[in-house]
Amino acid sequence: MKTENELVTGNLRMEDIITIDESKAMKLFRNRFKRYKVLVEELGDEAAFEKMMEKYPQQQQALMGTFIEDNTLAQGFKKADPLLELMGFAMEIVDISQNEIDAALEIQRVCPVLAIAKEYGFDNPCRVFCEMEQEATRRAFPGMKAAILSKQAEGSCVCVFKYERPAKKVMASSTDKQSFFYKLKNHISKVAALVTSLIKIGFKMLAMRFIN
Repeated sequence: MKTENELVTGNLRMEDIITIDESKAMKLFRNRFKRYKVLVEELGDEAAFEKMMEKYPQQQQALMGTFIEDNTLAQGFKKADPLLELMGFAMEIVDISQNEIDAALEIQRVCPVLAIAKEYGFDNPCRVFCEMEQEATRRAFPGMKAAILSKQAEGSCVCVFKYERPAKKVMASSTDKQSFFYKLKNHISKVAALVTSLIKIGFKMLAMRFIN
């Protein structure tokens, strides 16, 4: 039987995904901290990081790949949202694709591991979780760019992650259409809001004339 220590190094079983909830997720998060702390004491930080990464890219290919293979990054991440919500995360996705680049921002409002990092001697959880997640993504999907733009652990109000990859032709066409309709809708909304504001300005100016 596989232990939870094995799970935190990347060997995640299907039954763990199917039965995951916030309580089980927190237990896995704690085990990852414990495992990484032991490895750092034995091997040093860099070697510990690589040890934890051994099976992580393959896991990332299976999990993340399932959501993004036939979707844009934004579409795929949105489909993964219910799974992350079960684990205690609160996520928003913004599609920033353009210029034949499939790109998305992942905004995390809740970091479920932030509060427990110090219990295991870590100033913040980023090295053990987010940095490892980003590196696994880059290794799992050649051509994918992944970056951390903002960290709650460093005082920001949210964590922000940016992902980019070359857009597939079908995806690019779909994204272009979505972008066109979004821009059209946005333009109409702005014009409507401007008209309303101009009417208010007009009434105020008329009122000023009567007062004067």
